[in-house]
Amino acid sequence: MSDRREFLRLTVAAAAGAAAWPAIASVSAQLPRRPIPGTDDSLPIIGLGNSNAFREGDVETSTRVISTLLEHGGSYIDCGGSSRFVVGEVVNQLDAADSAFIGSYFAGADDAAARADAERLLQVSGKPQLDLMHNYPEDAVPNWDRFRAWKDEGLTRYIGVARHRKEAYPQMMEVMRTGTVDFLQVNYSLLETEAEQEILPLAMDLGVAVTINRPFINGRYFEIVRGHDLPGWAAEFDCESWAQFSLKFILSHPAVNCVLTETANPRHAEDNIGAGFGRMPDAETRARMLDHMRSIAP
Repeated sequence: MSDRREFLRLTVAAAAGAAAWPAIASVSAQLPRRPIPGTDDSLPIIGLGNSNAFREGDVETSTRVISTLLEHGGSYIDCGGSSRFVVGEVVNQLDAADSAFIGSYFAGADDAAARADAERLLQVSGKPQLDLMHNYPEDAVPNWDRFRAWKDEGLTRYIGVARHRKEAYPQMMEVMRTGTVDFLQVNYSLLETEAEQEILPLAMDLGVAVTINRPFINGRYFEIVRGHDLPGWAAEFDCESWAQFSLKFILSHPAVNCVLTETANPRHAEDNIGAGFGRMPDAETRARMLDHMRSIAP
């Protein structure tokens, strides 16, 4: 995205060539992990959303971005539709079937079609079992028994619900209250804080793992901060860019397991991954970040 590229040029002192950002100067730096509630499993705290490279079938670019994530101990890759087969192919080529955690959407109303897609993804990726099958609540609510059956029979390790708008929160919470949801994917950021009112606290109470989408509001965040200097006090929590400013705010919420970032640019992926390292803002700093964002948002 051109906006993002401009911000990185203006706000980050980038080294020449393909050098990594200061926060992750060595490829040996591995992202911190947070436990998946109720299991012995865990997830690295930065993941990849459904990148344009995946959607466009760009295997070369997808390989570069996914490799960047995996090199730093990342795991979670979110994808849907035909994108999942691009991701599966790349994961297989990288011999990363064991280390990559693929979350993908499956329609619950058509069991045969969903199973066919699931089996194809297993074949393409080389995985013996899917990691996470999730869907939008309007589909999951009437078909939740089918999702549970897929998990019980071992087709997938985890099941969940996902949405990116607050109007879906009541349905998502309805499903979560059944006590059978493993993962919740929801929008949350400095510009969209509604999730912290009810749905994130409920996820914590019920032991549901949380992944976050829309950390940059599909690029709108960068449009808002364009022309503004990153505040000097961001260095107090090891924040080096506007992208990391948003991601560290999200990651400092206690309900969050992993934030999903969408990019087709490995350099941007490096910057995003950098947010997973170093100090995180405390409650007082989070409030200060919100005040600062409100002071510059239109």
